[in-house]
Order: sequence, then C-alpha cells, then structure tokens
Amino acid sequence: MTSFKETTMNEKQYTAFDVTMNSAGVLTVTLDVPKRPMNVFTVEVIDELDHIITDIESRLDVKLVVFCSNKESGFLAGADVKAIARIAGPSQAGRLIDAGQQLFHRIDHLQLPTLAVIHGPCLGGGLEWALACDYRIARDNSSTKIGLPEIKLGLIPGWGGTQRLPRQVGLSQSLKMILQGKAVSAHTAAKIGLIDRAISPDDWEDGVRHFISELLHSRYRRSTPMRRRITNWLELSRPGSSFVLHTARRQIKQKEHQYPALGAAMSAIEVGLRREGAGYVTERSEFVKLLATATCRNLLNLFFARESARDIKTWGRREKVDLHSHEIRRLGVIGAGAMGAGIGQFAATHGYEVAMREVDESAAQAGRQRIEKLIKTYADRNRLSLSARSELNQRVAVATDDDAIVLSDLVVEAAVERLEVKQEIFKNLDHVVSSDCILATNTSSLSVDAIAGQTQRPERVAGLHFFNPVHRMELVEVVRGSRTNDDTITRLVAFVRSLGKTPIVTKDSPGFLVNRVLFPYLGEAVLMYGEGHAPADIDRELRHFGMPMGPLQLIDQVGLDVAMHVANSLGDVLVGLDPVVDVLGRFVDAGDLGKKSGRGFYRYRDGKASAREDQTTVPMSTLDVSDRFTIDGLNMIQRRLVYPMLAESVRCKEQQVVREDWMIDLAMVLATGFAPHRGGPLRVIDSIGIEAVYQNMRQLQVIHGARMAPPQLMADMANKGTRFFVREGSIDSRESELPRGEHTQEGTP
Repeated sequence: MTSFKETTMNEKQYTAFDVTMNSAGVLTVTLDVPKRPMNVFTVEVIDELDHIITDIESRLDVKLVVFCSNKESGFLAGADVKAIARIAGPSQAGRLIDAGQQLFHRIDHLQLPTLAVIHGPCLGGGLEWALACDYRIARDNSSTKIGLPEIKLGLIPGWGGTQRLPRQVGLSQSLKMILQGKAVSAHTAAKIGLIDRAISPDDWEDGVRHFISELLHSRYRRSTPMRRRITNWLELSRPGSSFVLHTARRQIKQKEHQYPALGAAMSAIEVGLRREGAGYVTERSEFVKLLATATCRNLLNLFFARESARDIKTWGRREKVDLHSHEIRRLGVIGAGAMGAGIGQFAATHGYEVAMREVDESAAQAGRQRIEKLIKTYADRNRLSLSARSELNQRVAVATDDDAIVLSDLVVEAAVERLEVKQEIFKNLDHVVSSDCILATNTSSLSVDAIAGQTQRPERVAGLHFFNPVHRMELVEVVRGSRTNDDTITRLVAFVRSLGKTPIVTKDSPGFLVNRVLFPYLGEAVLMYGEGHAPADIDRELRHFGMPMGPLQLIDQVGLDVAMHVANSLGDVLVGLDPVVDVLGRFVDAGDLGKKSGRGFYRYRDGKASAREDQTTVPMSTLDVSDRFTIDGLNMIQRRLVYPMLAESVRCKEQQVVREDWMIDLAMVLATGFAPHRGGPLRVIDSIGIEAVYQNMRQLQVIHGARMAPPQLMADMANKGTRFFVREGSIDSRESELPRGEHTQEGTP
C-alpha cells in the first residue's frame, strides 16, 4: 500500500511501524499492526508511535512526515474495542485518554508539516490521529469511510475529536458526524473540508506523489470556498455557536436519557469552543464517566456479539469444509418481486453474478425495472462511473426459463409466501441445478423441512431469511432444517458475511427467532387497539422505551396482510392469537393494508401518518392495577407490550431455537430495533432482575390470561436467582457488582 514511496532507507525497526526516509527528506511512518486484519490502536501501538514522535522532534533532516497504512484493509479502525472493554476503572481509563491526547497534541505541534494518507476505513482514533496532522488526503472509492463512530458504543471521541473536528469542518458538520456516528466518503470529506484532496483509485499512487511534491516545494495552497469560510466563522462565533448548540440540544433531548453520550459530546464541544484547553479536560472526564454507564456496557456487548456472529468459527461444524473449493460464486434467485429484486441487486453490488427467474415475461420486465431502479439509487449514492454502472447492471440477468439458473452455486427462492407454491418450486429446482447447489428459501415463517421434503437433497436445503428492505437490514436468519448439514450452514454463513451482513443460525421452528419473539409484542398492541386504545398513545410509550417506532406503526410499515399471515403461521407456538387475527382480518377485508394502501392503524397522506377519522378510543385505565407490580422502571403500557417479548425470548432459549443467549439479543436489536441501549430482551431481564420479571409476568397473567403465562425456565431461574449473562472477568460480571440503583440512572431499569 506504500508503493507511492520513492527509494528509501530503513530507520529504527518497530513491531507495528515501518519508518523510512528518502533523499528528499520525506519520513514515511507506515502502520501495519501484526496479526490483525485491520489496524487498531493498542497500548503497544501508541507506545511505539510515541517513540517515533520523540525521534522526529529531535531531528533536523526531516522536511515532511507522511503517516500511512500498509494494509489493504484500510488506514485505521480506531482503538482496540476489546482493550476498552477490559479497562478496570476510572484511573486506567484516564491514563488511556491522557496518552492519546498528549500524543496527538505533540503531532499537532511538530515544527514540520505532517500528512495523513488515508485509504479504506479511517475511524475513531484513526481520524483523531489524522486531524492532528496538517494535511489529509484520501483515496476516493467506496471502501474509504472517515468518521467518529464512538457514539455507537455509548462513548465519545476521547483523543481530541470533539475539539479538532469543529474547527476543521464547522460546528454543524461536526455535530452531525459526532452525534450520529456516521462516516463520510472521501468525496464528501473533501467537500466539507475534512481532507485536502480526494484522489481517484486510478490516479492514487501518482496523486499521492504529486501532493507530497506540492508540499515539499510549497506549491500547495489550501483553497476554502468563501461560502464555507463564512459559514464556519459564523458557527464558531459565540452567538452562532450558541444558536447551533441550542438547536442540537433540542434535537437530542428525547434520547439523551437513553444515550448519555449525546449530552456528553455536546458538553465537550461547547466547553472546547469557549476555552480550548478546557475542552480536552471535559472530553476526558466525560469519556471516563460514560465508560461506567449501563448504556455503554450494553452497546459494547452488542458490538462483541456482532463480531462473534460474523466469525465462521462461532457456528462450528462437525465435518471439515474447504470454503474455497465450495465457494458460492453464482447466485440464482426465484422471483424478482420486492424481496427477490432486493436480494439480487444487493448480491450484485458485492460482486456476485446473479441470474433471476420469473414466471412470465410481464413479471420479468417488472423485475428488471425494480432492479434497475435499485442499482441506479445505489450508483447515485456511491457516485459510480458510467462504466461501473454498466458493469453492475450486466451482473444481473432476469429470464423466464430454468436455463438462467442452471449453473448457480446457490439458489434463493423469494416467491409468494405459500407453502404449496414453494414446495413446487423446490421440487422443480431439484432437477434443474447441480447436486451440490444449495437451495434456500427466503420464507419468514414457513417450515424449511416441509419445503426440503420435496427434494432429493434435504441436507442442502436451508432457510435464508433476509429482512426488508434488504440493503438496509443487517440481520439474516440462516435456518437449519432437521436434515441440513454443516457444510450447507457454513457456506451460507460465509455467503451472508460476504454481503457485509450479520448471520444468526436458528432452528427450523415457526417464526424462527425474530418473528416469534416480535409477534407477541405486536399482537398485544393489536389487542389494545381492539380494546379502544389510541394507536398514538400505544406507539408513543414504546418509543419512550427506546423502540425506533411503535408496534402499530411497525405493522403498518410491514403490511397488515403480512402480519396476519405471520400470525396464522405462529398458531402452533403462541397462545391467544385468534383475537389478533380477527382484528387484522377486518382491516385486510376492508383493503386497509397499512402504509402501502394509505390506511391501516393510521391514515397516510404523502407518506405522513395521522389518526384515522373513524377511530374511536377509550381512556387508558391503568392506575387501578399498577400497585400490584414490582417496580421495574416501566409503565403499564410498556410492561404489557414488552413483557410478552421478554417471555418469548426465554422460551426460545428454553427450546434452543438458537445456541447462545447473546444471539437472541443481537437478532432482536438488528432486526427489530429493540432498544439498543438496553442491550436486548435477555439483558433487560437481567437489569430488572429475574425475580421481579417473573412476579410481574404472573400479575399480567392474572389480568390478561394464559397468553401472559411465564415460561418454566423463567420460574426456575427466579427460584435460583440466576442471570443470563454472568461471565468471570467480563463487562457483565462487573455490572452485576454494581448497586441495583445504578441501573436506573442511565435509562435502564
């Protein structure tokens, strides 16, 4: 990755760095952390960089320092998250922040120019390092992502990010990047002034050499558009910054109690604008405090769960599999409707050759139009060239005969959600594709075994449940039938990972994991609506709990017809669904299918929801029973809706729908948006206490009937006083040592 360098001579040897000097006086410091797929800051890396900077400070022969990465994977992904999770207490956290802040302060104040050469991810501490440099350039392709994502872990940038970024790109842009944790492309980074130049991949090596030459010969002049200079000056002035900060505080007010890092970031930025040196002190103090919050612990646990889910070794196998000899290269998709088109387009953007089959030419033409629209949106968002757009379109072919899919390594069926239709498709596929081709169904609830039984290869049949919309939803349920072999599961997990998505392997049971846990929550909301409660009241309380949208709004988004179908398929495992189906059936019979038809639990005009004119409601009457419940931080509306989800999560553990407890929590957060700051359903039970949840479930059963009955495992755990997540030396074990009152201070019951 450093082939742009001219002839050099090696300096002192380091473990993580290669330091070289050329005849022009350019000292290149190249990072390549050993035994890591991506560069990260560790204590050892920081220590070595500290020694390198000490050497540079005493030298007179260096004219320019260039920092770059030797890994194709990218520049630097930030600090080692595992090391952050292992921090023992405030003192150790403070020392870590001090080390980074002081190191980057020294880089910032070197008496010679410094340049960060960025490709791939430049995140967290990586960007904070680059911000301490005088100049930054980046390779302008889709893999380059520049940002400060610490907020997603319940933290804030701790090595000067809250201080340097506002002065570099202006207050509004920096608030957007820090509070949302979203990375920007090289093109956008150049546009907002975060980097000096975005260089195309074709011109990369020559472009880097040319920029270095400009710096050496003092030919480079940073040109900031007048409009941006004026905007930044106004925003950083006292009146302007006060207005921008006040507006931002209003926007985060509803979420600040759930995500305290939002307010902490605001405080660090505001203090830094008023008194620059004091901002670093505030940044350090806020980071240390956040590290001890329940929100941070839960988000860190979700981070590690996601990493585990993406690791092939997590899913294990009893037989040795050579992934290279069994690699999936050609994908077939049956059905080019919304889901099929989404799967096909997304796979094509990740390099797969995709062949799609439809029932007739009319359906095929409609499918082509869907895919072309999806590809255009993707290409526009990623600024693809005309040739790249053309190549992407050519990767997807839609036909009406079996010849299109005969050479596929994997065929994903995305036809209508009817068992007899899917069975007929699989019966036909069995004779069309090669014997080692995997057949997967995208069903959300139908039996994989019932579908696989129509083939002569049940060991190569599985479920591959993508969520809608495919390009946005990270989770994919990989469903193992009773006869699915390990080779098939391993190859499907590898395929899902290659798409940048997170797989969870589930047992073949009604609703698999996500729909099974989610539907008691949705069904209870439907019953509350049937009792006369206003949808807006129900949905508002669940947003306050931390859901991205309320349950009735979610059903409107999914479609009431789809919800009714899922309810019917879950009749064998969930109690009390008949009244739910009745309510949904009345909507469906009237043609009120939700947002797609303009009417559901809400009325929709121009995409905006409002109350239906024919809606009749009754006042919520909850005060007469609230004193029966053990305090859990929830109100009666939240308790009635959330507890069924908690109970079903325990039943899924009881019945081993998935292998590990963390898989339940991760799946629900990724697929349904279950309040991330709470960590997932099982962590909510741990935070409240299993005894309290069990007793409250029994009270709900008295009030609402058998559908609220707590599972036997919950009763057993309550009797023993056990938890789901207690591991020696882990974040969870430290959490269990905290006083119970602390769990309520950060928005967690």
